[in-house]
Amino acid sequence: MRLRHGLIALFAAALIGVGAGSALAQPSAAGSAAGQVGGQVLIILASDGEGPRDPRLANVPALRRPPFDSYRSMALLSSPRVQLTVGQAHELELPNGRTLRLVLREVTANGRYRVQVSINRPGTQDYLPEMNVVTSPGDPFFVAGQSHRDGTLILGIRLGERAAG
Repeated sequence: MRLRHGLIALFAAALIGVGAGSALAQPSAAGSAAGQVGGQVLIILASDGEGPRDPRLANVPALRRPPFDSYRSMALLSSPRVQLTVGQAHELELPNGRTLRLVLREVTANGRYRVQVSINRPGTQDYLPEMNVVTSPGDPFFVAGQSHRDGTLILGIRLGERAAG
């Protein structure tokens, strides 16, 4: 089933243990003990049409695995940094006019992040009303399936840094 045929929320970090490379710059983990964490959102346009794969995405292993590997072209549209604080919403406007809303709900005792994710369009019913994710520092998770232009948006979200070692 193709991603654009409906909402598919993928937690690739939890399912396949992906790492991230240069496209996902190392966000700061400073302040995570105080209920804050830095992060980054990759906003990617994937298409079945012939075209290049953006070289800035070459070091994001999850994009080379199913279901993402079925796309013939991928372009990194933007990669904004975010700073999340427990209980406060952070919103990003997406290229298709919808809004990505991230809320850091908790930094768990073992250092993981509990995040609430939603996607909506002002004045209309929520596309993704609410999804809760628990993710490890530095491990991206993905939300995909929204149509944009002649393709599908893929959002890669990574919070904090993976521990050295």
